[in-house]
Amino acid sequence: MKKLVVICIALILIPFADAKNPFGIRYKHQIFFKVDVTKDIVYGENYDSEGNLVQLKMDVYEPHGDKASKRALIIFIHGGGFTGGDKATKQWVFLCKTFAKRGYVTASINYRLQKPGNVTGKAITQAMHDAKAAVRYFRRYAEQWRIDTSKIALVGGSAGAITALHATYLTEPEYEGNSGNEGYSSNVSACIDLWGGLYDNVSKIDAGEAPVCIIHGTEDKGVPYSEALNISKRCKEVGVYCELHPLEGEGHAPWDRINDFLPWMVNFLYNKMIGESKTFFIELPELILILIALCILKEILWT
Repeated sequence: MKKLVVICIALILIPFADAKNPFGIRYKHQIFFKVDVTKDIVYGENYDSEGNLVQLKMDVYEPHGDKASKRALIIFIHGGGFTGGDKATKQWVFLCKTFAKRGYVTASINYRLQKPGNVTGKAITQAMHDAKAAVRYFRRYAEQWRIDTSKIALVGGSAGAITALHATYLTEPEYEGNSGNEGYSSNVSACIDLWGGLYDNVSKIDAGEAPVCIIHGTEDKGVPYSEALNISKRCKEVGVYCELHPLEGEGHAPWDRINDFLPWMVNFLYNKMIGESKTFFIELPELILILIALCILKEILWT
């Protein structure tokens, strides 16, 4: 009889054998198994390079079954040289789902693109304006999306990283733009720069502004590694926290190294934006299964 009960317990706990962190600390561990996606949310509008009024859209990812009243937010910004790329590119979908399973609300945005061969400084300005509008959208609708507005991060790659950096550190009113949701703050709590740069605007980083995590290939020919060094140097000068992770020998956009740099992203946001929350979390179905197993074990021990 006892052998049969032990077998039953084993069957109950089998789902945990291959599960990755079925319970743990929110934002640090994977604590959800499913993600809900709402596609093509309009977060603003503005005129493109040809003078056409276009809607600005994003996809929003939420932890399935999450009951928290306020959740930290990450806005992801795709790359593509300001002429291409999309919010639904596989690496951005992967990152959105990965962080949503850790308890974040995540969003992947599209922004205004330029015609190939005609990319000017206006491309960065327009993308920055759109990214700021996305931040303002979530402050405007914080109650609807259950967002903790004190915990908003921007993450971008290549052109998206250039956009994220400019949106984070060009905080004066003249840089806000008019892509939507005016009247709300576009300030963020953290920024992750995947092989981007600030170029001539590196001096815009001021004391008291958001911490930054830089991940950059040392042999990058698209956006020189010197951009990472310049940002790091400026942050040190003004006392802004900067975490620089060189990818030795790598060129531009080394997505094949994602398993190496994903832990840096997770730990940076957890330590520098979340503030090392000690909230322990376990999904209800898993909790019920564990309690059943414990009750059965108790019966074995007492008989």
